[in-house]
Amino acid sequence: MTMQRSITTFSFALLASLASGIFLVVQAQQNPGFISIDCGAPNQYIEGEMNIKYETDEGFIDSGENMQVSSEVMYTYHQQYLKNLRSFPNGTMNCYTLRPDRGKNITYLIRAVFWYGNYDGKNRIPSFDLYIDVNYWTTVWFSTYNCEEIMYVSQVDDIQVCLVNTGNGVPFISALELRPLDGDGYRLGSGFLQPHWRYDIGLSSNSSIRYPDDVYDRIWQGENYNVWNKLNATSAIDLFVNNNAYKVPGKVLRTAQRSMNASTPLKLQWSSITTNKWIVYFYFMEIESLTSGQQREFTISINDNQFTETVILEYLKPIVIVSTPVSGWNSTFSIESTNKSGYPPILNAVEFYTIGDLPNVPTAQDDVEAINAIKAKYHIKRESWQGDPCVPSNYTWDGLNCSYGNPPRIIWMKLSSSNLTGEIVSSLSHLSTMEYLDLSNNQLTGAIPETLARLQNLRYLNLSGNNLIGSVPEALKKRALDNTLIMSLTGNANLCQADPCPQKKKPKKILVLVVTPVSGFLIVLFGALAIVWLIKQKRIAGKSSYLSCTLHLTTILTLLFLWYSAMSFLR
Repeated sequence: MTMQRSITTFSFALLASLASGIFLVVQAQQNPGFISIDCGAPNQYIEGEMNIKYETDEGFIDSGENMQVSSEVMYTYHQQYLKNLRSFPNGTMNCYTLRPDRGKNITYLIRAVFWYGNYDGKNRIPSFDLYIDVNYWTTVWFSTYNCEEIMYVSQVDDIQVCLVNTGNGVPFISALELRPLDGDGYRLGSGFLQPHWRYDIGLSSNSSIRYPDDVYDRIWQGENYNVWNKLNATSAIDLFVNNNAYKVPGKVLRTAQRSMNASTPLKLQWSSITTNKWIVYFYFMEIESLTSGQQREFTISINDNQFTETVILEYLKPIVIVSTPVSGWNSTFSIESTNKSGYPPILNAVEFYTIGDLPNVPTAQDDVEAINAIKAKYHIKRESWQGDPCVPSNYTWDGLNCSYGNPPRIIWMKLSSSNLTGEIVSSLSHLSTMEYLDLSNNQLTGAIPETLARLQNLRYLNLSGNNLIGSVPEALKKRALDNTLIMSLTGNANLCQADPCPQKKKPKKILVLVVTPVSGFLIVLFGALAIVWLIKQKRIAGKSSYLSCTLHLTTILTLLFLWYSAMSFLR
């Protein structure tokens, strides 16, 4: 009975384990490439409604403090990631590093979520800047829940999202999300797209649609206009149809609004206080079964015909219309039926994007990799050593100077008295434009690497006050003699600076008779035997042979002395 109970328990445990494993595999397959960070959370978890795994900050940032929103408002929103946050009371710039699986040259939706929730008890909402890599993204200043989003193509494998303290309170963040997008739908030749509104027209205004209905996890907010008529597709119609790279959910296309009649256009006006460059994405699909042979036809016009296009709809066939960039602080679009159509124009969904500029060029990738390897090797923890080492120029890492060509390069490094330990890292030789290098007064050990001579632009090298050993590389000594390099090596007691380094001579072995107890015993023993032998010979041979015996004894003692001396020398 006990065995049967054990087998049953084991079976349940095995099934539970398998079920858990299958769930995680399915979950990973459902949102491949997603990065979801609950900033400030103590543990990772699966978000119930969306079935998305949210991770902690660990591995994404090494600064800041984990905090909780006030218990008085903790349940204002149901999302788990709005109950925690990470604040950054120290340092001017604090950066998250995102490493998406698909790397560079992919369009990513990146979303940063903020809810102050009076976490610090001061009831004073801060304002701060947000950067994407080396360029300004937006200013966070809203008094309530705020979500900032960007469509961005990274030029390198890692993406930095940085919070910058502008002196208007402590920066913080509640959640950070990255979603890879397929194709070139949201890609610009340069710049980035920042959504201001994403409306599911005809959906209830207090509703929204996102993942898993939207595979890209775009958030579609329901919007209804009172002067327009609402349309809904019948539930029997399957709207999960292929609509190219934009992959707009069927739920979004299922609803729409139309104007009152064919002679009345659909019109919307919007404005911005931050930019006057726009791109608008229109989503259409005919969800009414019209009279046979009839089609809905209309013309889109934006800002006095800066952009125009005519659209003809077919039943249940989605169409995406993307405007060219248009300008205007106050902008208007109009959708008006053509003379060929007797049906009012419709609109299923719309996205409004402003175009952001990317004026700053990041530091050369070789330099970035080298300086990050140096940072890791010596465990350098400085508040400013986050994000790009050179750009923006206002936030260059402490101890570095850069040249600001295309791309910027690191030309100056001063890490004196920085508690650096271990050997001089080879990554220094990859900073090929380096002109000034000061590593003095640390605890560096080992030899000066030959690779430092590869720094052809190096004009100043200070390695004094360390524990370096060995000889100075010939190429460095030659440049110092040629006055093309100022080199300081003082304070390294075991470093040879002579040319050539003196060879250490082996100590000469001096032939000294050192009588150890054992050796002394042997000599005394042989001496005693010799005397006994001599006495016997004296009795036998008489006085006439005394001299001969003495000579024999002297010979034996001399041989013993020479033997012992030779053995001492060999030792």
